[in-house]
Amino acid sequence: MRIAEIAGTELFAEGPRQIVRVTLEEGAPAEVVITGDATGSATGTGVVEVPVETERAPGETAAVTVTAGGDERTAEFVVAEPGWTVWMVSHFHYDPVWWNTQAAYTTTWDTAGDAAQASRSAFQHAGFELVELHLETARREPGYTFVLAEVDYLKPFWDARPEHRAYLRGLIREGRVEIMGGTYNEPNTNLTSAESTIRNLVHGTGFQREVLGGDPHTAWQLDAFGHDPQFPGLAAAAGLTSSSWARGPFHQWGPMLGGGDPRRMQFPAEFDWVAPSGDGVLTHYMPGHYSAGWWMDSSTTVDEAAAQVYTWFLALKQVAATRNVLLPVGTDYTPPNKWIMDIQREWNARYVWPRFVCGLPKQFFAAVRAERADFLPQTRDMNPVYTGKDVSFVDTKQVQRRAEVVVADAEKFATLAAVRDRAGYPFALMDKAWRQLVYGAHHDAITGSESDQVYLDLLTGWREAYTIGSQVLDGALRVLGAELSGVVVWNPSSWPRTDVVRVRLTLPPGWRGIAEPVVVENAVVDADGFVTEADVVFLAEDVPPLGYRTFSFTPGVNAGWLPAGGTSIANETHVVTADPARGGGVSSWVTGGRELLQPGQVGNELVVHDEYPAHPKFHEGPWHLVPKGTRTRSSESAAEVVAERSAAGERLVVRGAFGPVRYVQEITLWHGLRRVDLATRLDFDGADQLVRLRWPVAIDHALPVSEVGNAVVGRGFALIDADTAEHPWTLDNPAHNWFALSATCRIGGRPIGVAEIVAGPDVPVPALRALAVALVKQGVTATVSRANGPRYGDLAVDSNLPDVRIAVGETAWPKGWHPAARPLTEVWVPSADLKAHDALPVLSIGAGDVDALIDDLADAVVEVAGESYEPYTVGLINRGVPGFAVEPNGALNLSLLRSCTGWPSGIWIDPPRRTVPDGSNFQLQHWTHRFEYALVAGPGDWRETGLVHEGHDVNHPLIARDQGVRGEPAAGSLLEVPDGLVLTALKPAGNPIATGRLPGPVTGMTMRLYEPHGRTGHLDLPGWRRTDLLETRELPGGPVTGMDVVTLTRDAEGGGAAPGAEPFQPVFTRYWLHNTGPAPVGNLPVAVHLTEETVTVASSLVEGVVEGVVTLDGIETRAFTLEPGAFRAWPNEGWTTARLEFDGQTFEDRLGPAALEAATVTPHVAVRAGERAEIVIRLTCDAPVQAQLVSPWHTYDLLPVWNTGVGPGSRELRFPVVGGHLPGTWWALVKLASAGRVHYTEPVTVEVLP
Repeated sequence: MRIAEIAGTELFAEGPRQIVRVTLEEGAPAEVVITGDATGSATGTGVVEVPVETERAPGETAAVTVTAGGDERTAEFVVAEPGWTVWMVSHFHYDPVWWNTQAAYTTTWDTAGDAAQASRSAFQHAGFELVELHLETARREPGYTFVLAEVDYLKPFWDARPEHRAYLRGLIREGRVEIMGGTYNEPNTNLTSAESTIRNLVHGTGFQREVLGGDPHTAWQLDAFGHDPQFPGLAAAAGLTSSSWARGPFHQWGPMLGGGDPRRMQFPAEFDWVAPSGDGVLTHYMPGHYSAGWWMDSSTTVDEAAAQVYTWFLALKQVAATRNVLLPVGTDYTPPNKWIMDIQREWNARYVWPRFVCGLPKQFFAAVRAERADFLPQTRDMNPVYTGKDVSFVDTKQVQRRAEVVVADAEKFATLAAVRDRAGYPFALMDKAWRQLVYGAHHDAITGSESDQVYLDLLTGWREAYTIGSQVLDGALRVLGAELSGVVVWNPSSWPRTDVVRVRLTLPPGWRGIAEPVVVENAVVDADGFVTEADVVFLAEDVPPLGYRTFSFTPGVNAGWLPAGGTSIANETHVVTADPARGGGVSSWVTGGRELLQPGQVGNELVVHDEYPAHPKFHEGPWHLVPKGTRTRSSESAAEVVAERSAAGERLVVRGAFGPVRYVQEITLWHGLRRVDLATRLDFDGADQLVRLRWPVAIDHALPVSEVGNAVVGRGFALIDADTAEHPWTLDNPAHNWFALSATCRIGGRPIGVAEIVAGPDVPVPALRALAVALVKQGVTATVSRANGPRYGDLAVDSNLPDVRIAVGETAWPKGWHPAARPLTEVWVPSADLKAHDALPVLSIGAGDVDALIDDLADAVVEVAGESYEPYTVGLINRGVPGFAVEPNGALNLSLLRSCTGWPSGIWIDPPRRTVPDGSNFQLQHWTHRFEYALVAGPGDWRETGLVHEGHDVNHPLIARDQGVRGEPAAGSLLEVPDGLVLTALKPAGNPIATGRLPGPVTGMTMRLYEPHGRTGHLDLPGWRRTDLLETRELPGGPVTGMDVVTLTRDAEGGGAAPGAEPFQPVFTRYWLHNTGPAPVGNLPVAVHLTEETVTVASSLVEGVVEGVVTLDGIETRAFTLEPGAFRAWPNEGWTTARLEFDGQTFEDRLGPAALEAATVTPHVAVRAGERAEIVIRLTCDAPVQAQLVSPWHTYDLLPVWNTGVGPGSRELRFPVVGGHLPGTWWALVKLASAGRVHYTEPVTVEVLP
């Protein structure tokens, strides 16, 4: 008998007594006796677990003597702490789209063909099957608990499998199922507007709480690629109390990637996540990622599986804030883990602590709160994660932004029309538009990480949202402007506007042009030389907030753009000069007498960065930016530069080509505007390359600043020229409307943007929270850490880097400013490590000085002796091009376009595979692209430069309508809000469709505002009441604090609900099989479904009785009466179609798939401005067919008819092509969907000739 090993564990038997493991070799079972600082005994052989008692405290070392069978050894072990619980949360992560299609992920994965299986793991299942498998396990295992989350699969399952409703509701009532998320899906909130995030919460919570009967409290954002800083505040305003996710502060895979030590984290896994608004939620960050506990499923025995859980416990407990560890047991599309209940039974029968419990997040968070009252606050920017997502499939970002804007503006004016003029409000259409935006916001949709086929499917959703928004906006303005004449200019902003506006005018007979200072473009001239119609661009001055002004014109000459000579242009604010020898780059930009460009460099320069197909270390091609460190610049080639002048302004037009790029750039200075308007048109034919646009501005001692969702934060410099194989992180970030070189806040004269608050162990948490909130309200995000813990600032673990530290001592330190050893630009290098005490400047204060520092932050300047610099700002405004990088030398970079051949680029599920007409993957973006952006510059910081208003104005242009070229002068504001606040939404009060109700007449209005500048203001809006985000709970009034988001409502009688329907009827109720995104118009309140065995009709309404008739094969009928949430079922007697009429629409399910054949008749269509042509396909089908013309968003005016359909039979489908005014080459194809089958026609080349 020999004692081979003695090891302490963190296991406890009854007592509780800590278990010491003694390994015996050679011999029969023997008694093992432990004496010394711990005592106990046990008999066994091999590995013997000996429970011991000790008076030593947890964390202390116990010295013991171990004897067994005559052998004796001494050892030491660390006394463990009892009372720990591992909460094994059974879940599955679900992407409605990614490399595979919506149809496959929802129901058809098993039968979707070889391509759908190629990247599938053996354990993965489709959504319906997953829900059923978890329900079956719950029936079999009374202690089994699990979570369900996304509406993407819950809504279809609820409607098509109503037989499970009662059992699922019962599990929810019993506390065995937790409905998670409070959001429709897991959105990538850093790529969408804050209002889109809010609607995600509205639709998610509405369905989960009202329709399902759940009570979501935890935002379950497992896989989101970073998070908008305002998200925790919006979640709190929606009634959520916690959140949990796996990606954010420590890159995409967390600190434990490759065996990393989680103790490198600067704060516990449970923390108070705080938004710039000051609101937040208790959050659990998943250090081991969301799939950590799943892999024990492959264990061969329960003991092996339990050992894996114990290993995770030992790792994760090191960063737990309490004696509770959350272990997510599941990964993508996973069934119940086969060992989870056996582990719970057998482990807990063997050990008292740690307990392994199959539990729910709400139980975990309750246990965490019960053990601890406060948590370290973190306003840290949980970005960047996956920098490629900001530019891969960049056209989807552009169309998402355009659709968000038009839908939000349409909603405002339609609400005003409903209240002022009693017009009907299109509840159902607007609801569908928002749901399409919500659906497209998913983290494998808007991010560009999807396959080619999924990309095409998503384009139809964004186009539908854009189309609905445009149609509703047109209708609302017709109502509101019915009594107005002249050219009516509408202002969607909540402040007065003076801006350029474009309108297509029909001119009276005999006009050759317009006398006023306008630009006439794209004129149609008759045989006598008279202009009959034209685009007219003019400066609309002083248009009232959320209101209108009329303008009149008189006849004159055709005043278009005329050659001016030279290569410089100017207006009252700027002088801009371009250099033809350097690609037409801007060689001088002077504003207010100040040269803004770095010597020897050019602005508006295009740079093509060569990339790897996928990350050399992490793979994941479209997710990451993966530069090789080599690049080509437009300034290395010559280009043509033409200066032009008009009555309204001056512009430079640049034409050039280099490498894979042909480009046309316009730089426009309008008289009366202080911004520089720019546009770049690209034709690209490369692969594995990134195109950036670069402005090397000359501002000393400024830092990157970025607008995010309803807030502004500082960001770090980017490292864009290194080889990714050596330095993985470029540190690009997404911006909402703009980014800038400026200052969020200054200490003395030195700008700061990203801070680490380093506090002594006993500095109270409430004081730290107050300081962190005061900083973030001025735009300075902060990581709050303890002085005796690890430091923030190592790119090996941290997603971003700080530029300042604030040390808060426990005693009354004198306030002091301690400069860094070297300038920030010298230490900000690839793979930087800024943890050293002198790597960054430090502001030191005592704990008693926190309140004084908070007061000092009110003006965004902390007064200290030392450095002093003149603040100046240059901002770059984007229109749906969010990816940006600011180099340490101050160069501003906008990521325009990216091509990537890495997986899942080119993946296609439903044959035949389609490509761009040149044979390339759609991910490569081989067609014409146009990017619009603007520059703003001036003294002071971003607040003084007015960047919030400027960015909003560029993205929400003034809207002009032709109601005659002459009219009576008129102006008015339809709604005014207090100065200093930004109106982001105006809508009818309530969310009827999202909460399972049919809409009725408008009974009130709801507005959403936010404070953009970090200031405190007062709301003076008589009749308006403050409410929560969901409009379910009235809140007390009070001031609006810095960067706060406020929802207000008031009573107002308005028009009824306008009818709304899908453009093609009948509506197929298994819409997910057609890859069309969310449920149809109206959100399918009553659904009919047909299987080989059953016909069901189900109501998802929460109030009101539904009566109707189901028609089967057009012959037999079944009448039904349904209470709220109820369903009826009948045996299927051989029927293949089932139809019902409800709320003005025809809903149909049909057993399929349909027989469908199609051929493209016109492979190439070329038109010039004003010409017309057609795209023609021949079609044969035995069922109704929905036909959607899919094309890039730039072609929407070119291809005005896109969403239609036909009945069974053989025929031709014709889609008109209306010659646009901007030349370019694009593609178009027709997506056909019928009875569960989809087919995509051969792509057509669509060309607009010069």
